[in-house]
Amino acid sequence: MSGPRPVHIVTDSTSDLTWDLLSGQPITVVPLTVEIGGETFRDGLDLTREEFLARLRAGELPRTSQPPVGRFQQVYQELIDSGQDIVSVHISSGLSGTYNAAHTAARAVAPERIRVVDARTVSMGLGWLALEAAGMAREGKQGATIAEYLEARKADARIVALLDTLEYLRRGGRIGRTSAFLGSALQIKPLVAVAEGEVQPLERVRTLKRALDRLVELAGEMRPWDHLAVLHLGTPEAAATLADRLAVPQPDVELVRAQLGTVIGVYSGPGIMGFAGLVARERPG
Repeated sequence: MSGPRPVHIVTDSTSDLTWDLLSGQPITVVPLTVEIGGETFRDGLDLTREEFLARLRAGELPRTSQPPVGRFQQVYQELIDSGQDIVSVHISSGLSGTYNAAHTAARAVAPERIRVVDARTVSMGLGWLALEAAGMAREGKQGATIAEYLEARKADARIVALLDTLEYLRRGGRIGRTSAFLGSALQIKPLVAVAEGEVQPLERVRTLKRALDRLVELAGEMRPWDHLAVLHLGTPEAAATLADRLAVPQPDVELVRAQLGTVIGVYSGPGIMGFAGLVARERPG
């Protein structure tokens, strides 16, 4: 009788996982697409952050689209044929149709061997969940155990960000509860969070110094962390300052520094900066 099958993790490019973090992990990343200037690019593969920022700042208005169901089917089928079960964890269904596409594909390919999880978060909130799932897969945990863990663990994801403007969220129709910040508030710098699967307002700030102070305070209130990342798009100096300040209170946690992907950038616009992590929780034995 054959033993239990190994498990492979599938996620999407909004997880913002760097190549370094992905190295050696049983993770496949399925890219979303960005359409800009009549061209279509795969997120994280075909368009550099610098090129994307330049076009965004030049006034081009990008659009994003989820991976087609057929792409998920292809990925799933190849993994199933190779003898692996699958746990597929994706961007909040409140922000993208990616989860629904993955779920449809899983039902078509092998529903008894593929478990799809709505992470209810995005960026490295999602990325950290995928990495923890990969760690469990390497330990020999089975798909049902990993998926059950993720369903509980996703409540520990925290994302807080400073936006230069809400205009890009408004254009992209992802404003959600942040509509309370609209009107004259478009001229202030809003702090937002991803919670309950959508973008929610936290407070308004008027200076970068106050924003940095507040981000540090909020990260401190959420400690202890199991994982923490500082992310930005087009603000490397301010992000470096934030990372240096966040690294001091909890030196035992490795702090990852990375740029946000182009799909997130379509809705955040240039100038976004913040942190994403998982608050501490004991892993199952």
